[in-house]
Amino acid sequence: MKHRVIRHQLAGGTEGLVIDVPGSSVVSLQVRFNSGFQFGDPELYEVPHVLEHVLSTVTKKHPKPNEFFVEAQKNGAYVNAFTGVDTNGYVYECADFELDRILTLVDEQISEPLFERASVLAEIGNVREELTRNLTQHSTICAVSLSEKCYPHLWKGYEARIKQLPGILPRHLQDYHGRTHTARNARFYVAGHFPDGGERTAERLEKAFAKLPEGERFVRSREIGRGLTKSVVVKRDIEQLYYRIAMFFGELTEPQRRAATLLRMVLVGGMGSRVIGEARKRGLAYAVGGVGHAEPGNSSFGFTGYVTTDNADALFELVGREYAAVRDGGVTERELDAAKDLMIGTVKRSTQTVGDLLGWYVDPYDETGEIRDFDETMEQLQGVSVGQVTDVARQASGGGRRGLSFLGPVTPIAAARYASHVEKLWS
Repeated sequence: MKHRVIRHQLAGGTEGLVIDVPGSSVVSLQVRFNSGFQFGDPELYEVPHVLEHVLSTVTKKHPKPNEFFVEAQKNGAYVNAFTGVDTNGYVYECADFELDRILTLVDEQISEPLFERASVLAEIGNVREELTRNLTQHSTICAVSLSEKCYPHLWKGYEARIKQLPGILPRHLQDYHGRTHTARNARFYVAGHFPDGGERTAERLEKAFAKLPEGERFVRSREIGRGLTKSVVVKRDIEQLYYRIAMFFGELTEPQRRAATLLRMVLVGGMGSRVIGEARKRGLAYAVGGVGHAEPGNSSFGFTGYVTTDNADALFELVGREYAAVRDGGVTERELDAAKDLMIGTVKRSTQTVGDLLGWYVDPYDETGEIRDFDETMEQLQGVSVGQVTDVARQASGGGRRGLSFLGPVTPIAAARYASHVEKLWS
């Protein structure tokens, strides 16, 4: 989609991007704060999450249960919010004629929250229901079980989080909001048709952020995942085995990040890839996912998915063998060209709405202040060499830190056997 990106620096210290998409009749908007789980008290881990719920449902102007959420949704607007290790985010998508009304609600949401006991208790109950549901999501449990061992300062398991919920009081939320939801700690992102470059919208948001304390921009953790000597095993009486394979290493440059993206495509990017292609031909697995993550100071690469125990040994042997082959220089020019075409085509196909375009720019800017040029990045992907893909595979493999988790009908003996198959990734 044709568009232009305009950066705005507000007087109070808030920064943001406006993406002008000529002709769009829809506006997508996000407000984010560096106020995720890592910035809170580990003994009250869910405070950022409960805060997100409360801010999304009631305010001083809309104090009745869910009154704010109902008001925001009328006229068809999409409203959501999320909490992660790094971030609290508040998300809107609406028709263009709704923007002024939505901006008024954003102002109200971030600057006039209501920490009334009944509302807080209701949202603690809703968070408990959400976390309890997550206990039945096997893939998520497998991933979180590994994360809490490899990143103990960032992640906590769902059972522990549920147990802590009764200790959360309105004052904890009010204090955390005052400390984290500040002007300098905020970022905003808006995409739609803005011939003025978003000046009027930025001015409106500036009035909202001016009501917050100035504060400071919180710095996200650069902790590299800890290596584990033994696999994490979660017993479940189910038919399939869920797994997570991860290698942790340091920061990647932008060229290395692009190479890591293509490494993932070579290995698991569709039916023509090395791992999924052969796994499907042999009937070993329905799907195998690639886990690629890169942020300042910390990167990881690996695999995730599910498999029956009858096929597990063969699948893990395949994963280890094909990764080792790529790392040892086995990628061909033809294979890499196919991965580039697949990646570029996928990106272009998946950025055809204002919300999609917003998603392209949010994470790089939120992490480092980088405005990642869309067209230039597509050209740069074409320039990645076989040697760069090989090098980043070696970097991941040689980091000296790795972790495995398994969930399902698996014994420690079986887990050790599975681990022996994937040792080729780092041996």
